Amino acid sequence: MARQGQYHFESMRIARGLAVAAGVFVTATVLLIPRLAEAGGFQSLGLAVGLCAVTLGLLFAAFDRAPDAGWLFEYETRRKFKAVCEQKRLTGTDSAGRTVYPRMSRLMGGHLAWNVRVHPLLGQSLADWERASDALQMALGVVGVRFSDNGDGTITMRAGYQRLAHRDFVPPPPEPVDDGQDWRERLASVVVGFTEMGRPYALPLLDSHVLIAGITGSGKGSVIWSLVLGLRTPMHAGVVRFWGFDGKRMELSIGRNIFGDRYASDPVGMVELLERAAAEMLERADGLAGKVRRFDPSVVHPLNVLVVDELAYLASMLPDRKLRERADTALSNILIFGRAIGYVVVGALQDPRKETLGFRDLFPTRVAMRLSKPMVDLVLGSGAHEAGALCDLIPSDASGKGVGFVLGEGSMQPECVRMTWCSDQAIADVAASLAPPPVRPRIAS
Repeated sequence: MARQGQYHFESMRIARGLAVAAGVFVTATVLLIPRLAEAGGFQSLGLAVGLCAVTLGLLFAAFDRAPDAGWLFEYETRRKFKAVCEQKRLTGTDSAGRTVYPRMSRLMGGHLAWNVRVHPLLGQSLADWERASDALQMALGVVGVRFSDNGDGTITMRAGYQRLAHRDFVPPPPEPVDDGQDWRERLASVVVGFTEMGRPYALPLLDSHVLIAGITGSGKGSVIWSLVLGLRTPMHAGVVRFWGFDGKRMELSIGRNIFGDRYASDPVGMVELLERAAAEMLERADGLAGKVRRFDPSVVHPLNVLVVDELAYLASMLPDRKLRERADTALSNILIFGRAIGYVVVGALQDPRKETLGFRDLFPTRVAMRLSKPMVDLVLGSGAHEAGALCDLIPSDASGKGVGFVLGEGSMQPECVRMTWCSDQAIADVAASLAPPPVRPRIAS
């Protein structure tokens, strides 16, 4: 069922069918009523009234099923789409010399935000459509236009900022830990949320570093905890180890047991822990040198995930200059060498400027949550806002918490994702499952 004020192709398809049926009954009524009038009698009169009632009922049902955005929205959208296609030379000609336009289908949404499936003409590419995004944005009167390849010869065009539904974190089903599957395959990415089309989104992890940027209250913690809790099975199996750097002492402390003795919150403790991770990383590199060319996670060599809340503080804002230099050296080493050896950094920060985080380019995977417009390109790269990373339009209320645009390594198209919400209880439950059992006092007999 379409939402109030929203166009939905399925509802409109039903409405059209009902309208066609009403048209058939109107025609039948017009043709039959004169003959029924000539025949006279109550039966003829009743049949005429019945035909009129059915016709009116079908018309009422058609308009009731039609989305509030209505036929006018569909007509205007198609008209403007065709006009831009013609201007931007995205049309073709058939054998009779007539203009052929790319076809639109599965239109859903309203005037402020909608999406549609585009069937490009033969020879057209995603890049051809991306070059027309500015013209489409202007013609359609929306804040941005983005395209994504569906992998089946069609393209999805998203116009405007589209709100994503809230979803609670659901623990993944238990997985066997001795089934012979490759841990590398399992840890390549982790489901952390859902896309605009409702599909699960898996954030790259192994062989990457993840940077999460967003202003206070944007939901950076949802990315961190969706990632951590999503790795519960390999964590229990001893194939993943987490390190916690909790400068605020608030975000990670609720899951303290997840990090074991690899947790620190004070400046000195965090720098020493960072240096310990860097030393272990280099020791592992020495041990693997000449034996393997690719790191494969295992119980012997687990994947180490360094979770750094307030990364900018650890990287450039420590009050002591010597501590800053030590942190910079250790963190740089891990970012440069860690991916190849199984040491991954997941860092969250509010201020992504160069003077705050000088090595942000060492993060292949980046998540931009609610940010001002100038900051978007700093996080995701030049042209990201133009490409549709509308981080400045993410609402500041609850409907925008956990929403971010993700840009993976080698990708040019940001994807909008809403991260799952991880409750304090869900985090505490996982942390409790990793805690050693309490030692009960022995009662002398």
